[in-house]
Amino acid sequence: MIATLLVFRGRVQAFFEKNYRVIRGLLKGVVVLLSLLVLATVFPQGIFAQMPWIFLIAAIICGLSPDVVAIATVMGDIVVEIWNVSYILAFTMMMIFFVYLLLFGRKTKSQWYLILAIPLFSVLKVGFLVPVIAGLFLGPGMIPALMMGIILRFGMEGVAEYTATARGVMTDTNPFSSLKYLIDYLATNRLLLVALIVYVATFLVIYLLRKANFRYSPQIAILTGCIVLYTLEMVSNIIWQLELDLLLTSLLVILTMVIAYIVQFFRLSLDYHGTRKLQFEDDEYYYYVTAIPKYNVAVAQNEVTRIVSEDEADETDTEEETQDTENL
Repeated sequence: MIATLLVFRGRVQAFFEKNYRVIRGLLKGVVVLLSLLVLATVFPQGIFAQMPWIFLIAAIICGLSPDVVAIATVMGDIVVEIWNVSYILAFTMMMIFFVYLLLFGRKTKSQWYLILAIPLFSVLKVGFLVPVIAGLFLGPGMIPALMMGIILRFGMEGVAEYTATARGVMTDTNPFSSLKYLIDYLATNRLLLVALIVYVATFLVIYLLRKANFRYSPQIAILTGCIVLYTLEMVSNIIWQLELDLLLTSLLVILTMVIAYIVQFFRLSLDYHGTRKLQFEDDEYYYYVTAIPKYNVAVAQNEVTRIVSEDEADETDTEEETQDTENL
């Protein structure tokens, strides 16, 4: 069984490496299309809900464009839909994004992927997958993005609830009534606090364990992280009486664990652009190897070090001494 999986992984790796650009562009377009469709379900009365053909055009453009275009497209759709509800809320959301961009967002695009993944995956009921997968690949510098994604998730839920159940407030002469409604919604929402605690704790546990120097650390990190996640969810349910569906929560945690193990299984084969650090040993030595992709290394930096045994080294020294004697 394991041999069959390894053969399959090798074939997937070869196909992925051969068609990397095409597959990545196709997957990016599909992800953008699904993201826009999910947002249409969150804002069923939105501007683009009745024009799904726009989503297909946007997905094609994003698939052929740099990643920043895809991020900007999804972010722009969120802002436009919120603007359709309240321009005060949209302006506030843009200011929050702008402040975050100045503080953290300039470092890496991965932060924006993480911010968008949380609300989108939560709509699909697989939000637990985000901190587990993020802990396997990202570092603690992504914690602000994790928290920002949670705030965005509940902010979108608050805007959707305001649209559905508080339309009477929209006729109020006070233009800040929608903002007050959203602030009250976030301040009194216990699920927001629970999500912040659970996601950050799960992320840190998985990150610390997978960075530990012992065998099968990523696999153990996934298992331990899912246990921590489930335990915190259950404890929060008891303390704050959140009325969670225990069966559904248990199934979602198991599903998250299975998907995380699948991702971990394919990670080394498909993610061939990153630096790899390996450790192995024999009867006499420990070996520590750092493998760096060729495109990351300048030609002048390429160095080859030949490791020889002591006997070979003595023979080499003897030959050099003989040559020196002959020269004299």
